[in-house]
Amino acid sequence: MDKVESFLKVAKESALIGGLILKEHFGKLTQKDVQEKSEKDVVSFVDKSSEERIRKYIKINFPDHDVVGEEEGGTDNSDYVWYIDPLDGTKNYIAGFPIFGVSVGLTYRKEPIVGAVYMPLYDTLYWAYKGGGAYKNGKSIEVSKRVQVKSFFIAYGFPSRAKRNLDIYWNIFKELFEKVGAMRRPGAAAIDLCFTAEGIFDGLIEFELNPWDVCAGILILQEAGGKVHLTKDLTKGTDVIAGTPTAFPYIENTVKSNLEGL
Repeated sequence: MDKVESFLKVAKESALIGGLILKEHFGKLTQKDVQEKSEKDVVSFVDKSSEERIRKYIKINFPDHDVVGEEEGGTDNSDYVWYIDPLDGTKNYIAGFPIFGVSVGLTYRKEPIVGAVYMPLYDTLYWAYKGGGAYKNGKSIEVSKRVQVKSFFIAYGFPSRAKRNLDIYWNIFKELFEKVGAMRRPGAAAIDLCFTAEGIFDGLIEFELNPWDVCAGILILQEAGGKVHLTKDLTKGTDVIAGTPTAFPYIENTVKSNLEGL
């Protein structure tokens, strides 16, 4: 087994390991199981348990790799760095909204090379490796072929603790909403990227994200034929603009006209 195959195997298995924990506790949390990390930002023992199991599994297989997760942080000094979102869509999960999952991505010298995203309630595993295409439950996927702006189906998201003036986000939303076919805000960036990769969404815009939110998903989307722009690369506070080759330029231009320094 070559390196990429072994990396991919661990990424997929890690996502499944975390997903089992999410599935086990879904719909069973009480208020005492949920803690507030900061204003409008919550965490549960499920997030923490999922990340702990995933970290342990990755370190058993690749002890020299760095691991960075949403809950425990980590260093990114080695050539190989894993980014983990143990529960993408925590608020969805706590509320009982079924759009959530586990995201596990691996970078080599800052570039994503392997990614896996698992939606446990649907038993759906998305995965990709650089240059190898994108897959959903083992079947190849590709982005939408829709070409008319009025037919575009766009995902949109911004943080509840936005650092920018919210008017910027409202203006972008309004400009898009008036022209495209429909917009949705599922509330889980990794899932939104995978939905775009398989042709559900034509594009997405999500603001002020972190590397673990997007590392796996952007690779899956790119390998499915999509285009991606990260405003701050894989660092905290990055914005992601993504879509099909047809939708991406329209979305990017709309954001640029409203957001300086993109």
